[in-house]
Amino acid sequence: MKAIKAVIDNGQIVPDEPLEMVGRYEAIVVVLDVDPWDAILKDPRPRPELVKARREAEEAFLQGRTTPLDPDAMP
Repeated sequence: MKAIKAVIDNGQIVPDEPLEMVGRYEAIVVVLDVDPWDAILKDPRPRPELVKARREAEEAFLQGRTTPLDPDAMP
């Protein structure tokens, strides 16, 4: 049995270091602390709807149409 540190990049397991293993091996993969938002926020693909929402929010802020959040008033 051998432990290998790797990342999963777009569904592909990529070892941190080159492996000196030849042939096909069976493996059990344990994923540590996966937060789907990490992948979403780091995704470099364009997201036009998110850009549009950010621009609209920024515009509303600059025009004074927003109010600060009050943590004590939140449910």
